[in-house]
Amino acid sequence: MSCYIRHMNDFLGDIDIVPKTKEERKEIDLAIREAIGKDSLDQCNVVWKEVKIWLNDENKKTKLATALKNSMI
Repeated sequence: MSCYIRHMNDFLGDIDIVPKTKEERKEIDLAIREAIGKDSLDQCNVVWKEVKIWLNDENKKTKLATALKNSMI
C-alpha cells in the first residue's frame, strides 16, 4: 500500500477525490503510478519522490489531476 497518499489529502480534496477505503487508496495509488510513469513494483519512497516533483510543477500537477479524475470515472 502507498505510504504517500496521506500526504496528498489537500491535493486530492481539491480535485474531489476522497479515498475512504483501502481499495480506493490502492486504486488511487495505481492511477498515480500510471500517470507519473512508475510501475506498481516501484518502492513507495521512489514514487513519492516523483510525485513531489509533479506537485511542485503546475503543468505536471494539472496533468496528474486530469489523469486521476479520468481514472476515477
